[in-house]
Amino acid sequence: MTNKFKLIGAPSSAGAHAPGQEKAPVELRKAGLINDLTQAGLNIEDCGDLPGHRYTNDPGSPKARNINTVVDNAKRVMEFVSSTVADGDKYIVIGGDCSNGVGSITGAMRDKSIRSGVIYLDMHGDLNTPETVDSGALDWMGVAHLLGADGTIKAYSELDGYSPVLKNEQIVLLGWDYQGCNSDSEREAIIRRKINVVFLDELIKNPIAAANKAIKLLGEVDQILVHFDVDVIDFAKCPLSENYRHGEGCSLEDAKTAISTIADTDEFKGITVAQLNPDHGEENQKTLKQFSKALASALAGK
Repeated sequence: MTNKFKLIGAPSSAGAHAPGQEKAPVELRKAGLINDLTQAGLNIEDCGDLPGHRYTNDPGSPKARNINTVVDNAKRVMEFVSSTVADGDKYIVIGGDCSNGVGSITGAMRDKSIRSGVIYLDMHGDLNTPETVDSGALDWMGVAHLLGADGTIKAYSELDGYSPVLKNEQIVLLGWDYQGCNSDSEREAIIRRKINVVFLDELIKNPIAAANKAIKLLGEVDQILVHFDVDVIDFAKCPLSENYRHGEGCSLEDAKTAISTIADTDEFKGITVAQLNPDHGEENQKTLKQFSKALASALAGK
């Protein structure tokens, strides 16, 4: 099992509800991420950052804002992850919004002979489409596009020329909050497709057991890909996510423990970190530094 990670920043908030997340890669580096990863015992190759994209209003495409920019960025992420996996290394993609995960997962699954599974650590299922919600934020629609759901946009769902990227049984939603900020159509899609979930209260109660349950639900796979949406963490306990609601989500320690449990498996291949807004943390970077150390420890399986 390789201990070599290639890291890239994907500083785009083009698919988000608002700007801020595009600052995450540079601010995490300032907070000591590379040193923390190295000190945790990981062999890190820092590959720098992809071109940055800040959120902008897009009245010409209100149901799928900044679609061309989102697709362009996701394709760049896809190519990076694809080449990393082909080299036999693991990947770390630091976003940016959740649309980066579509690129990461598509890139890692390019070789169809490799049995892949995705653990989506998020309170939300991201199974919305431009037809089912009015927000127009594409980072709320990533899983729907990976599954090739009706009403999705071909250019986004077919980054590599095929769709669906994922089958229903290839993804587990870890930390999903049925009562939380999910649309009715999203809940319906998760139930209708029989997508496996490990609920938020399970994650909070016992993150090790919850992570192991998610791993087991994937079945026999050759590689496990993790999408880590920082929104799964309660803003009141760690104010870094895009979601600023208090009293919703797990703790940073819960998320760290779950990721560590997954990263300690032979099948773990990489992670995408999304929805981290540095503007929401303390001005002295205290919160970012805590997050950086927790992420590094988690990826080291500690």
